[in-house]
Amino acid sequence: MDRNTGTGSRLTVLFAESSKNFGGQERRIVHEARLLRDAGHRPLILCPPDALLCARAQEAGLMVVGVPMRNAVHPAALRSFCTVIRREGVDVIYSHSAKDSWLGGIASLLTGVPLVRSRELLNPIKRAISYNLLPKRVLACSNAVREHLVAAGVAPRKIRVQYPPVATARFASVTDEERLNTRRELGLDGHFPVIACVAGFRTEKRQEDLIRAMALIRRPFPSARLVLAGSGWYVANLRSFAEEAGVTDLVDCPGEREDVPALLANTDVFVLPSSMEPFGMSPVEAMAAGVPVVVTRTGGLAEIVTDGVDGIQVPVGDPPAIADAIIRICNDRQLRDRLAAAGLRRASDFDEARAIEALLGHFNDVIARRI
Repeated sequence: MDRNTGTGSRLTVLFAESSKNFGGQERRIVHEARLLRDAGHRPLILCPPDALLCARAQEAGLMVVGVPMRNAVHPAALRSFCTVIRREGVDVIYSHSAKDSWLGGIASLLTGVPLVRSRELLNPIKRAISYNLLPKRVLACSNAVREHLVAAGVAPRKIRVQYPPVATARFASVTDEERLNTRRELGLDGHFPVIACVAGFRTEKRQEDLIRAMALIRRPFPSARLVLAGSGWYVANLRSFAEEAGVTDLVDCPGEREDVPALLANTDVFVLPSSMEPFGMSPVEAMAAGVPVVVTRTGGLAEIVTDGVDGIQVPVGDPPAIADAIIRICNDRQLRDRLAAAGLRRASDFDEARAIEALLGHFNDVIARRI
């Protein structure tokens, strides 16, 4: 199959991911692949056959190739990479994690097909050489991640910021029936404010700071309710924190939700109190739903939200500051409306149509050798 020459016509893009988990990065892969397909391009997803991504991508109607990746130089995996690239006429390889980036990079050298590597983490980078030597371009999910890459020794000329796509229209089009069904299911009638946090239950998300803030919020707002939507091993700790703070009656952990847009339509204030956040998808979704947001001053969150303009920033690990921000928003209708309106405008900067156009621009640049 012939490959594209970088003229902006139909592209065949090989998404490579070695992780077997299914988190934000894998959700982004499915989302971007669907957007490319809907725009008339041909995405392929190469991942371990037993990875959760494999099943989720197939459910989305995407073409998946299952390839075990035991290590970064696994000969059988490398042969599979090269076979798929040649057989399918792949125009660009788009890698996401360490093993698939090494395998994809070596396959790029062997086949002449350019590699673009995504980076969505603020974790320590062990080898800058894997970013400097193999990919033609490195896409950081925020300026915070870009700065992290540069500090680790990655060549600045290779790095571009590529924000994750957000389906903003989905969060602005909740029906009354959907909103009321979620409200009834979660028992939110008679509660104000309804405070929500949508995030995995992990230590760096620091939901315990929000739980502790509820002890201060209940004084002026005894009917307040906190909904922590998500899943993960840390949930038992969060229940213990709620018990210690004496707010178990105010806190609900309903698990992962498929109805996040409807949950946000019932939310008065959204909070993400993370200690480390490369980007921050959930605050953007809340902004797209017209909900005022409170975030910690860290990583990509400080980039998304301008303090006092389209949200409120607070220091990491400061429950009283979180409580103060929520109380200010709830006591001041004009502030609440102003933050919500500005947040709605800010969310449009991350809309999926804009994001996929930028991603295609990066792909066409490396294909045409416009590095």
